[in-house]
Amino acid sequence: MKIETMFRHFKEAFKSLVRNNWMTFAAVSAVSVTLLIFGIFLVFAFNINYMASELDKQVSIRASLNAQIDADQIDQIQAQLKKNPQVKEVNFVSKQQGLQMMKEQWGDDKEFLEGLEKDNPLPDILEIQAKDPQQTEALAKEIRKSYPNQVDQVDHGEGVSDRLLNLSAWVRNMVLVFGLGLAVLAAFLISNTIKLTIFARRREIEIMRLVGASNWFIRWPFFIEGAVIGMLGAIVPVTVVLLGYNAVVSILDADKAYSFFKLLGMWPLSLYVAGLTTMLGILIGVWGSLISIRRFLRT
Repeated sequence: MKIETMFRHFKEAFKSLVRNNWMTFAAVSAVSVTLLIFGIFLVFAFNINYMASELDKQVSIRASLNAQIDADQIDQIQAQLKKNPQVKEVNFVSKQQGLQMMKEQWGDDKEFLEGLEKDNPLPDILEIQAKDPQQTEALAKEIRKSYPNQVDQVDHGEGVSDRLLNLSAWVRNMVLVFGLGLAVLAAFLISNTIKLTIFARRREIEIMRLVGASNWFIRWPFFIEGAVIGMLGAIVPVTVVLLGYNAVVSILDADKAYSFFKLLGMWPLSLYVAGLTTMLGILIGVWGSLISIRRFLRT
């Protein structure tokens, strides 16, 4: 297609949007309302997925090391575990660090831990996280078998870990199903609104056909109009959703490391929500124009 022709299509599309301003306003408003619901869902979906990922991180293996092994052997075990393709991360927690962590957890009730620095009963520990949380139990069994003399005990939470993993998988599946259903609903509502705008201009399409315009020559301005309507319709919901989310995060301090109720920070989430919502608006706008104008171009 020539640049001059494409420029003409853009010019005609914008002229038509301005000329049919009330229909444009109605279409943009319908898109905005639908995408507002979708944007709110995206905020929930990304945060639920984030929380599910955090749950996965809680599923780890704690290998208590034998008190008789030295630092060189500990380093060797760590190096071997890091080479294991099933292992994502290995962290060494000395018994001194373990005692300090216990004191921090108990807070004001830590008096009974005083005096244990000289005769610390805690073991040195390796915290191991599997790349696939579902393989945590199998990895724990492999560690027990591979280091029978160096590792006294291997704990991965067993029943608790299984429940966490099942909850995480269930949440992700529910988010996926609900998201697909909402996307289909949004497509249906927006496309029907665009159908009304094109139906109101059916005579314009008939005249263009009578003067010999090709089907694609007629389609292009409507495609552009649909894309612009989708883009304009995404501006308000994206702004409202992100401003509202920022207010909630600020009130709860939910993006801070110390927060009990942690949520995604504004930077990654704003990019995801703005990008996906705008993209959905444009795609559905173009798709609505495509299926709506098709009935008027049948020979």
